[in-house]
Amino acid sequence: MTIIGRFQFDKETLKKFSTQTIVAGALMMILGLVGVFAPALMSVVTVYFLAWLFLFSGIVQGYNTYKSHNGHLGAWVKPTISIITAFLLMFFPLPGVAATAMLLVIYLLMDAYGSFTLGWQYRPNNGWWLMLVNGILSIVLAVILLAGWPVTSLVLVGLFVGISLFFDGAALVGMGLGAKKISEEEIAGQKSESENSSSQTEEKNENKGNAS
Repeated sequence: MTIIGRFQFDKETLKKFSTQTIVAGALMMILGLVGVFAPALMSVVTVYFLAWLFLFSGIVQGYNTYKSHNGHLGAWVKPTISIITAFLLMFFPLPGVAATAMLLVIYLLMDAYGSFTLGWQYRPNNGWWLMLVNGILSIVLAVILLAGWPVTSLVLVGLFVGISLFFDGAALVGMGLGAKKISEEEIAGQKSESENSSSQTEEKNENKGNAS
């Protein structure tokens, strides 16, 4: 069992973790670059993404309400609000960007907290400090977004989503590379131990042969 920070992995899980983390981080970095170079597009995409999430959530909640609480009008309030919110975001994306900006501020602050917590648990392994840098950056972005709201929302939402995705991806890549290095070192250590054990066994057999 391999220990990374306060986490424990077996060899196979550690290998999968490192590979999947690097791939996910690289994809997030690519999406982040799209947001950096086309911020207005990323802002609109973010709003529509949220709209579809609200719509899907409202449909699922409505289905569950129909199956279990269809006799109570109060049970239909939440799915109805979710679906109305989805359509408002779809048909009025620009005001939706301003609203999304406030949601993004909350997300960035929560992301900062999560990054600080994960980085603290992952230390002192390679890449742990990247999570702390990511957390500090998230706080800075949240403050800038609040200062220019709502005038600069159309550009800043997409830009900040892109920057946040890029650095989240970079942090994941750093963690994945660190985990991969640990895995390779462990495999090399086990191989060395196996070779030493085989060598000692051969020496014992030779000694027994000479004694006889």
